[in-house]
Amino acid sequence: MSSDELGSENENYDSIQKDSLWRDEHKMEESAQIIHFLVLGLICGLILRELNKKTNIPYSPMILALGLAIGLSQEYLGKIGNSAYILSKMHPHLIVFIFIPVLLFESAFNCDWYTFKYQIINILLLAGPGCGWGAILLGACFKIILQYSDDDMNWYEAFTLGSVLSATDPVAVVALLKELGANPAFNHLIEGEALLNDGVAMVLFNVFNNISKASSGKGAAVSGGDIVVSFLRTSLLGPVMGLILGVLVALWTKRILGDDIEVTWLTFVFTYFTFYWAEFEFFETSGLLAVVGLGLFWCAYGRTRIRASVEHSVHAVWGFVQYSCDTLVFLLVGIIVGIEIMEEKLIESSDYYKMIGFYFLMILARFLMVLTFYPFLKCFGYPISKSELIVLVYGGLRGGLGLTLSLMVGCDEDLPARFRHLAVFYAAAMALITNMINGTTCKTLVKCVKMIDEPIVKKKVYKKYLEELIVIQQDQIKELETDEFYNMTDWMTVSNLIGQQDFIEKIDKVEQDIKHIIQKKGFQEMVYEGLPNQDIFGEVRYRVYRILKGLYYHKYEEGLVEEQTVRMLVESSDVGLDKLNDNLEIWDELYKNFMNLCSVNFFFKVKQKFLIGYFAREYLIKHLGLVYDVTSSFIICAEEALHLADNFPLNKEAISIIQEELKKDIEKAQNYFGTLNGSFPEIVRVLQTKKASFSILTHSIEHLQSTQRRGLIDDKEYKILLKDINNKLVKLESHSYDMSLPSFHVIAMQFPIFQEISLTDLDIIKKVAIEKKYALGQVIYAKGDECSEVYIIMRGYVVNDFNGILITKGLGSLITHQSLIVDGVHMSMAKAAVESQLYALPTKVVKEIMIRNKEFEFKVYLHSLEYIRKWYESQVGPIAQMDLKRLNEFLRNKCRLVKLSTLSQTEFIHGGFLFSGQLQDSKSNAFNKYDYIPPSEGLFTAATNVTCFAFDEPIEVLQQKRMKELKLDSQRDQEIHEKYSEIKRNSIMELSKINIT
Repeated sequence: MSSDELGSENENYDSIQKDSLWRDEHKMEESAQIIHFLVLGLICGLILRELNKKTNIPYSPMILALGLAIGLSQEYLGKIGNSAYILSKMHPHLIVFIFIPVLLFESAFNCDWYTFKYQIINILLLAGPGCGWGAILLGACFKIILQYSDDDMNWYEAFTLGSVLSATDPVAVVALLKELGANPAFNHLIEGEALLNDGVAMVLFNVFNNISKASSGKGAAVSGGDIVVSFLRTSLLGPVMGLILGVLVALWTKRILGDDIEVTWLTFVFTYFTFYWAEFEFFETSGLLAVVGLGLFWCAYGRTRIRASVEHSVHAVWGFVQYSCDTLVFLLVGIIVGIEIMEEKLIESSDYYKMIGFYFLMILARFLMVLTFYPFLKCFGYPISKSELIVLVYGGLRGGLGLTLSLMVGCDEDLPARFRHLAVFYAAAMALITNMINGTTCKTLVKCVKMIDEPIVKKKVYKKYLEELIVIQQDQIKELETDEFYNMTDWMTVSNLIGQQDFIEKIDKVEQDIKHIIQKKGFQEMVYEGLPNQDIFGEVRYRVYRILKGLYYHKYEEGLVEEQTVRMLVESSDVGLDKLNDNLEIWDELYKNFMNLCSVNFFFKVKQKFLIGYFAREYLIKHLGLVYDVTSSFIICAEEALHLADNFPLNKEAISIIQEELKKDIEKAQNYFGTLNGSFPEIVRVLQTKKASFSILTHSIEHLQSTQRRGLIDDKEYKILLKDINNKLVKLESHSYDMSLPSFHVIAMQFPIFQEISLTDLDIIKKVAIEKKYALGQVIYAKGDECSEVYIIMRGYVVNDFNGILITKGLGSLITHQSLIVDGVHMSMAKAAVESQLYALPTKVVKEIMIRNKEFEFKVYLHSLEYIRKWYESQVGPIAQMDLKRLNEFLRNKCRLVKLSTLSQTEFIHGGFLFSGQLQDSKSNAFNKYDYIPPSEGLFTAATNVTCFAFDEPIEVLQQKRMKELKLDSQRDQEIHEKYSEIKRNSIMELSKINIT
């Protein structure tokens, strides 16, 4: 239906008398048709999405082509065509207001902040001055090369159109690069440039458009100062406002617990609120850049404010919204282009030839723009290679925002008609051509320039994963074969349906690729596992980083760390995974995020000051809470990873070298942790209190949810209890803590080591305790000295040194209880690492309490094992490899303290550990002090008086279970490879039988 027909139809209703309640009923069907058309568009999008999965044709060009076909044929499509025509006349500002904020926020919200942060300078270069330089080059192409006269467009109008065409929208290219496994840093460079240059392009568009109108006398006069102020206001205030609103929303979100709808709705509503408030209320700055600022804040910090229980829901909703908006924008763009082609009267035939030439000029201009900043792109962030430069230039697709800006030009009657039509013509043509040509051929270009060079390490790891997948499938088949409900199953068809042969072919291809790479690079020194020296070290580091990430997430799932902590820890591993050829520097990467201790000292000194004191206390708890959580979690996970690395099925020399790198990181973290404990014991006490409360409440929620899933609690009681616990979590965030450190006599009963003793014994300890102070580096006791006193740390921290093996201890630690189990002699040397305050207790008094209180005695021996397992690692067997938390849990629940006199006998069916004396088994094998006793049949005889642990379960079972959880069983890789080889042989035999048949 043409515009004239629509106009005449509307005139029929002008004569109808209207009042305030009057509504045009004849428009109802038209509105319904438009909704129907949009729904049909989304359905077509789903069909094309399925086609994309099967053919790998990029999605965006397909939906654009569909819109173009509808636009060209709208006169023949009846009501659908009528709806398409009405939508094509939608004001372009509506497209910006409705669709663009959602697309920008979703893109910023879901980016990888770690990668984006390291690429930020390169992104800003391309999206800021790069976008401006590109707009100027494109404007010059129109005037100088394509020879458009001032009647067609003047210089300012040319630069306006250049800014319209400088906005990139490489959705199809980014999706393709992710699919091909391109470097995430390069993906973020392309995506980040598009994210920011959308806002910058709109700022440049407004600036050049205002100058153009002023030059023609149809707008207010614009001075150079006005231009600068306008540019700074729109480009800087917008992101700042987005960050401010992001902070407010994050604080709000933190207080929402267990409400998926409210959290999702909050992010959605504030996206539009930020855009409209920035665009129309707050100094009329850039709403698009404000939304980008909001999205990036949420990516970096706000996302960790979302509770893990609702995070999936938020991402699912935003994924749906992004897909819907992206589909409708490209569909509308195609429709508008098609209808403009059919109705266009001011476009001359020469413009079509110029348009083809401009396509190549646009690529050339982008090449010159990128080349201008290439020296900087190589210096900052992740340096890009020459092949990546080519793809960066070629992948600069044009899309919805550029066309929307051109439509704004098209409907601006203050601009010349010829220029308005040229703007829409070129924007539509470039969006169509770049998506149709560049979007569909970029995959071929990536392969031609050999941009993606996957390391041998990753190919080997990928091959092992495929082998494991096939073995798991085959094990499941064997399990189902024994089930009577699958007696008639056609297992050959099952194998075909699950794609075992396809996986085998993929493994063969990966093996050929590895051989080809090795032959091509001509490695002369093939040392380990058929890999070059550097690659085997890279594989060990790769495994260490992956184990660490797994351990971090495991602690998070157990409620032992908060969201921001696990984000920072995982980020440090992601940094390392991009630098496998460099030494492990995990702690240095983490330390970059910490405030230096001088600044912390300043906040600590002013924490009681009026006004500023409140903010100082809040910041100390928040910042040092994160630092404490990150540091302690890293030490625990790194120490476990250090021992787990022994089980890698790789060359032991290479593993040992990487373990030394990890030990240096652990030592740095322990030194920092000790300084933290020693310098700020008051804050550390608060942090430990808060962390313990958080961990217990989180564990309570997990237990409650598990109980509800098993049907052991009614929904009513479940909701009441869950709400109660969630309210306690909210109160935990706002609780006011006492930052003073109580005296020893007040706090003594809270020390874990003393919690099992009676009040009478505790009073004795308080009476005999003597305060002692030690300067930095002062020796507290030396190895071999008589152990007449044991010490509890009240301030500072102490380093225990046993033949170069260091153990640091801080606030609340009893540092000499390991000496209580030997004959009155200190096993190590201890000295103050900072100025420290300790309380000394007579050894005689502590030993008397041990005799009276067996639980206290057991605890002394249990904590002694923490030291012994490090100092006598070669003797303690699997105890050395266990992380301390699991070891203590095992000893508390599955262990007994046993004392034997000479010639007494006992059994160690499940194993044990010898603290003192000597034992002989039934085969006359001798076990001495600090030896691990493996599970054995028969009786053990005490050659002297003996003190030992007897286990109620084999500790090896617990360790093996842990190894399987982390997929680190030393025989696992070999077993999987052998099983896979057998499956492959059987598959070849089955195929041979089928071919013969």
